[in-house]
Amino acid sequence: MIIHPELKKLVSQVVVVLGDALREIHGEGLYQEIESLRLTMKSVRGKEARVVQDTLEKVYSELILNSSDELHHKAKAFSLMLESINACEAAYRAHRLAKYHISIKSRPEAIIYVFTSHPTESRSQKFLKLMRKIEDLLLEALDENFESIRERLGYLFKLSIRINLANSRRPRVKDEMEEIFHVVLRPEILLEQTSLNEKNLNISFRTWVGGDKDGHPGVGGATMLESFSLSRKKILEFVFQEMKKFEEDLKLIQDGAKVKSQLSRLKVSLKKLLPLKARDGRKILEVKKVFSKLSAVSKAHAFSSPFMSHFESLLTFYPALVLPLELREDSELIRASIEDRKLPIINMLKTLKSISAGSDALFYVRGLVVSMCQSSHDLLAGVAIVERELGELAIPIVPLFENEKGLLNATKILEGAFRKHPLLSRHKNKWGNRFEVMVGYSDSSKENGVFPARLLIQEGLFKLEKFLQKKNLKPVFFHGSGGSTSRGGGTVQEQISWWPQTALDIFKVTIQGEMVHRNFSHPRIMRSQVGKVLEGYSQCHPRYMKENKNVTKFSHFIQDAYRSLINDPSFQALTLYATPYNYLNLLKIGSRPTKRTTKG
Repeated sequence: MIIHPELKKLVSQVVVVLGDALREIHGEGLYQEIESLRLTMKSVRGKEARVVQDTLEKVYSELILNSSDELHHKAKAFSLMLESINACEAAYRAHRLAKYHISIKSRPEAIIYVFTSHPTESRSQKFLKLMRKIEDLLLEALDENFESIRERLGYLFKLSIRINLANSRRPRVKDEMEEIFHVVLRPEILLEQTSLNEKNLNISFRTWVGGDKDGHPGVGGATMLESFSLSRKKILEFVFQEMKKFEEDLKLIQDGAKVKSQLSRLKVSLKKLLPLKARDGRKILEVKKVFSKLSAVSKAHAFSSPFMSHFESLLTFYPALVLPLELREDSELIRASIEDRKLPIINMLKTLKSISAGSDALFYVRGLVVSMCQSSHDLLAGVAIVERELGELAIPIVPLFENEKGLLNATKILEGAFRKHPLLSRHKNKWGNRFEVMVGYSDSSKENGVFPARLLIQEGLFKLEKFLQKKNLKPVFFHGSGGSTSRGGGTVQEQISWWPQTALDIFKVTIQGEMVHRNFSHPRIMRSQVGKVLEGYSQCHPRYMKENKNVTKFSHFIQDAYRSLINDPSFQALTLYATPYNYLNLLKIGSRPTKRTTKG
C-alpha cells in the first residue's frame, strides 16, 4: 500500500507531538522505553516470521517485569498513537475531498445505511469529543500549516493522556449507541444528509443498536427506549442549533412577529418530546401540525429560511425525530414467543406499541428481521406476534436467509407464506409494493467457505428477484455485510458488481464498527461514499451468471475442503492452542451469538 507523502508527514509530526506530551506527563525514562518499543516493532515490519517471533519473545520478557501502572501507560500510549493515526487519515481524506462534487448521471431510488457496532469498540464520550477536536485541528493543519496548531494539539494530547480511552466498566448497549450516534447524528452529517436530499438523493440512516435482540442478553424494551431517547436528543440538538440561527435572523427585521410567534410554539412543542415515553407518537403529530402552520405563515410573509427546508428534510428521514431501528430475533425464539409472551421480543413489541401510539409504528421501527429463517412457519410466526402485539401488521417481517438451507429454499419459503397469509396485499397497499429480504454474509461464509457462500447468495438474490417481480412486488435486498471482503465488504464496486438490478435500485447495507468512523467521520467523506455508490450504480450492468459446471464443481470442491478442515479434530485442537479461543468466556464483551452453541 502506497501512502501519500503528505499523510506520512502529518503522521510523523503528530507522533512527535504525542511523544512530547507523554514525556512531559510520564517523564523521560518511561518515554524512552515507549519510544524504544515503538522503534523495535517498526524494525521487524515485513521480516520473516521467525525474526518477528524472536523479537516478540524478547519484548515480552522485558514487559513482564513492568508494574501494572507501567504496562497501562505503555498500552495507552500505543492506543493513543493508533487513534491519532486514524485521525490523521480521516483529516487527510477530508482535506483531499475539499473540492469533491458528486456526479449524478443516474441515481438509485434510495441508499440506506444501517449502522451497528460492538461494545468493545466503544470509546468513552470524553475521549470521542477530544478526538473530534484533534481531527478538526489536523484538518486545519492540512489546509494551512502544522505549526499553527502544534501548541493546541499538544494541549489536547496532554488531556487525552489523563482520561480513559474506553469506559472503565462492563460494556453496555448504550455505549454502542453513543459511539455510533456521536458520528452519524452530528450536526455536520445531518446537514450533509439534508443537502444531498436537496439534490434529490434519498440517503437514509437506520440502526441495529437497541433493536438487535438476536442472542444479545442486554437488548430488550428498555434498550429500545434508550436508543430512541438518545437519538432524539442528538437530532433535537441539531434542530435547536438551526432554529437559533433563524431566531437571530428574525431579530434583524421589524415585521416578523407572526413568524416569531409560530416559531416559539414549535420550540415549545419540540421541548415536550423529551423525555421520550408512552404516546410519543401523538406528540410527534402535534409537532408536525405546528410546523405546518409555521411553514404556511413563513411562506405568506416570504420568510422561508434554511431552517425550514432543513427541518422539512429531517422529518422525511426521521419522521418520529428518532433514528429508526431494525429489530431482529432468532426464528426459534420468535416461534417460542407465540406461546411464551414473557420473552424479550414480545416486550420490545409492546414497548413499540406504547411509544408509537397516535402515529405510525414504522416511523420508529422499520421492520422485524427473522434470523435463521428456514421455513414459511418461521416467517409467519413473526407475522403472528406482530399482529397480536401491535393490533395489525404495522411493520414488515423481513426473512434473513443466512445459511445454505435458507438460501436454497428462499423462494419456496416465501411462496408458502404467501399462500397462508395475505402478505401480498399488505405490502402492495401499505408499503408501496416493496418486499424486503435480508441476506447474511458472515454466517453463510462460516458454514460453507467464502466463495461457495457468495455463489449461494448470488443465486438466491437473482431467484428471489424473479420470484418477487412475478408477484408484482419490488424487491428490497438488505445486505448484512461487514467491512472485510470475506464478510461481503470491500470496495463498493466489489460489493455490487454481482448483484441483481433491484439490489442496486434500493441500496441497503450494514455499516459496522470501524467502518462507521471511517466512512462517516466527516461530511466530505460521507459525500464521497455516496458518490461511489452513484458511480457504481451508473457503471454496473448486472447479469446472472448462468450455472457453469466447472465453476459449480470448483465451488463444491472448496466447500468440501473447507468443511473437512473446520471439522478436523486436529485443526480444532490447533485452533485452541494457537488462539485465545479458550479464554473468550472470561471476556465480558457482551457479544451477540450466545445462543449459537453448535460445535464445529
